[in-house]
Amino acid sequence: MMSKLEKVLDDCLTRLMSGEATLEDCLAKYPEHAAELSRLIMAAGRLGPGRDIRPSLQFRNQARAQLIGHMRAHPRRQQPKWQRSLSLFQVGFIFRRAFNVALGLAAMMMLFLTTGTVLAQTALPGDTLYGWKITSEQVLRKVHPDPLTVDLMIARRRANDLLRVMDGNVQAKALALAEYQQSLTQLSTYSDPEAQEAISELLLEQKADLDQAQVVVPDLEQLLVTIEDENELVPADEVQEAALELDYKVVAVEARQITYALTITNSGPASPVDATFISSLSPMEKLVSIADNSDCQMVDGSLTCLVSNLSPEEPYQHTFTTEVDSCYSGSITNTVSVVSTDNITIKPDHRLAAASNIDLPLSNTARVIYVQSDPQTHSLGMRSGTANVINDQLHIRAAAPAWSPDGYSAAFFGVQGISELGGIYSRGNGVWVMDIVGAQARNPRQLMAQDHIKSLAWSPDGRWLAVEVGIPNLTHEIVIIDAQDGEQRSRFPGEQPAWNLDSRNLIIKSCSTGCGLWQVDIGGNIEKQITFDSTDSYPAWSSDGQYLAFSSQQRHGNWEIYLLKVADQQILRLTNRVGTDTTPVFGPCGQEIYLRTDHYGSWWITAMTIDGEDEYTIKEGVGPTNDWGLARPAVY
Repeated sequence: MMSKLEKVLDDCLTRLMSGEATLEDCLAKYPEHAAELSRLIMAAGRLGPGRDIRPSLQFRNQARAQLIGHMRAHPRRQQPKWQRSLSLFQVGFIFRRAFNVALGLAAMMMLFLTTGTVLAQTALPGDTLYGWKITSEQVLRKVHPDPLTVDLMIARRRANDLLRVMDGNVQAKALALAEYQQSLTQLSTYSDPEAQEAISELLLEQKADLDQAQVVVPDLEQLLVTIEDENELVPADEVQEAALELDYKVVAVEARQITYALTITNSGPASPVDATFISSLSPMEKLVSIADNSDCQMVDGSLTCLVSNLSPEEPYQHTFTTEVDSCYSGSITNTVSVVSTDNITIKPDHRLAAASNIDLPLSNTARVIYVQSDPQTHSLGMRSGTANVINDQLHIRAAAPAWSPDGYSAAFFGVQGISELGGIYSRGNGVWVMDIVGAQARNPRQLMAQDHIKSLAWSPDGRWLAVEVGIPNLTHEIVIIDAQDGEQRSRFPGEQPAWNLDSRNLIIKSCSTGCGLWQVDIGGNIEKQITFDSTDSYPAWSSDGQYLAFSSQQRHGNWEIYLLKVADQQILRLTNRVGTDTTPVFGPCGQEIYLRTDHYGSWWITAMTIDGEDEYTIKEGVGPTNDWGLARPAVY
């Protein structure tokens, strides 16, 4: 049963349709419902003044650039052509009819609120409520601020009705055809070129669908011919073509920054045109700067720019610079697209890849502090990840290097004889920290006076240093100290510490209740056993926490490098050869593993990919030592 408000609305709609009353008359007749009705009317009234607003050319161009960028990043699912082109709020009308649509929405809310009207919207020719559906549409047309929008909607509905009843009875088909032809008659009253363009686009697509269903509508054919004839009167010089020639290339590569240049030339014969180009950055790039004052913005990971007034034969050049992710190595491909609403031919293609085939390959930026050993002492040197010498005499009387997580400092064990250097070094053996400035060590300071240090590890958050102490004839211990002042936080049994990424847990070598690698918290409390071979040693985490590298002797009867994949707990053997491979360390991006090996006849520092391939040399002849933990390289 209809509510009283619904009955009031039905009565008002009937009076509006017949012209007997206005909306104000309805409010006056039903004062008890005036509040509910007036809210809709007032909302529509506030939107009304916006009907005459016309967006500026700049606004429309900017909006177009954003829309194109968004559409390319988020392509829509395909729909039937004429349904896709004639949504009530279609994009083609959004700039000129935005407020009309809002006002029309308020009218539609009033119109379709009643139960009967809602049910009528799904009725087909021959159904009881079909007449109500037609009547409600005519009422909508009376109150809607943009009749063309409603007439296009009605034509879409009538064509849809016709297609749906083609397999029905003869009377339904005749009624559907008559109503569709009536909608065409209404569309034929529009003479504005812009309106005719929208009508023609709809009718052409509807004709294709009707032809496929073998439905002939004479009025449709005639209306299309009429519109075509009228538009032939438009002077030909109002529709021009422009050939845009594109040149897109890389003009500079410095460090990890790439500068691109796009040159657009309007080769005529058209007058100045506007265009929008979209540069789809590689996932490994981020925008750093734009060289000119172009109207550009980032849209869904792409750089979208509007170029206005491209005059014939006056090349326009746009340059911008990107930076490649510090961990990426390989080729970069950057693609540009040029689009325009004008009638433009684009040469050589509207989409160009400007990789300029930049097989950089981008350089490995790792810095490797290695340990040079001889029977009397140890010293530190530094090389790049590509084996270039940075400083082969970084620090003497030093071993067990460990980079700080920010790469500005390094900790080390000041070995026997460091006090002979005098000055601040007179404090002797222990944990020391130095700043790394360029290729030089600066500002040394001692954090902990201690002999018999075997290895060091700096926590990822920068707060702690884990120090392995191995006094002869005593159980090795791990001491956690503050990286700023050396204050001890905890001390517990264990060897060869490696920090988890959370800086709250460590992997250590231990024989707590079984030998292998164990996870403990920062206080040394056992959490779980990770591996189960007593010779599993020198653990190291990858920077993303997906892999744990270590060396082991008993698994295959020789010291080799292994990789534990955390996700499935599978262990991969990376080396399989004569000699010793030990003390693995991941590179800063987790793409390489650095190690010590004597496979080549003497002790070397080498690097290989994490699958054990493509090994290359960092430093030959770093010397033998029985304390592998002291000789383990540090990589940043």
